[in-house]
Amino acid sequence: MSTLRFDWRWIALIVVIALLANAGRLPWPVIALVLGGGGGYLLMLGWQTWTRSGGVPTRSRVTYWRGQRYELGPTQRGPALPRWGDIGPAAIYFVLGSLMLLATIAVILRALGR
Repeated sequence: MSTLRFDWRWIALIVVIALLANAGRLPWPVIALVLGGGGGYLLMLGWQTWTRSGGVPTRSRVTYWRGQRYELGPTQRGPALPRWGDIGPAAIYFVLGSLMLLATIAVILRALGR
C-alpha cells in the first residue's frame, strides 16, 4: 500500500499564483511581500542545492610504502563545485529567484512614484 505524502510547497505555489493573478486588485505591499518572499525562498533553495553537493571528501586516503601503512587526510581545498547534475536545478532556482526579487523592486519603485 502506498503512502500519501503531503508537501506544503504545492499549497504555497497555488496561493502565490492566485495572489499574482489578482495583483491589480490587491494593494502593492501584499504583492511586494509575495514576490520578495518567493524570490528569497527560491534563492535559498538554489544556495542549498549548490552547497549540498560540493565539499571536501570525508574519507582519508591510505597509502602503503615499504610495508608500512600511512593514512593521509583529505586535502583542504577551497570550496568545491557541485556535480553537473546539480548545477542545472541550482541555476533555475537562482534565475527565478532573482527575477522575482527584481519584480519586487519594480513594484516598490512604481508604488513610490520613481
